[in-house]
Amino acid sequence: MLPVEPDGGIGDGAGPLEVEADTIPAAFLGVWDNVEGTCNPASDLRVEITPRGMQFYESYGEVTRVEVDSPRRIVVSLAMEGEGEKWQMARMFTLSEDGKTLTPESVDEEQFEPMPLKKCE
Repeated sequence: MLPVEPDGGIGDGAGPLEVEADTIPAAFLGVWDNVEGTCNPASDLRVEITPRGMQFYESYGEVTRVEVDSPRRIVVSLAMEGEGEKWQMARMFTLSEDGKTLTPESVDEEQFEPMPLKKCE
C-alpha cells in the first residue's frame, strides 16, 4: 500500500492528481453575487451555478469540462451563449475555507480583476 500525503499526494513528494469531471462539485453550487451585492435576480454580477451550467446576467454557460484541482479549487470550461452570440470560456473558481466566498479568475486570454462573490441564502 502506498503512503498518502496530507495534501492527497501518494507519498512520493508529488502533489495530488487533478481529476476531471463533467459536473460541478456540490460545494460550488448555488446562487452567488458580488460581496457588496443584494443577491437580487436583477444584479448584473449574480451567477447561479448548477451541476451542468452557469446562468449569468445576460448569458448562460453549459459545462463542457470540470478540472478538480482540490476540494476548494476547480477550473470550469463552458460553452457560452448570450445576446445572440456563442463562445467558449474557462474560469477558475476558488472557494473560501468556510464555503461562503467564491473567487472567479480568468484562465484564458480574457483578463479581468478577480471579484469575490458571496453565497446567497
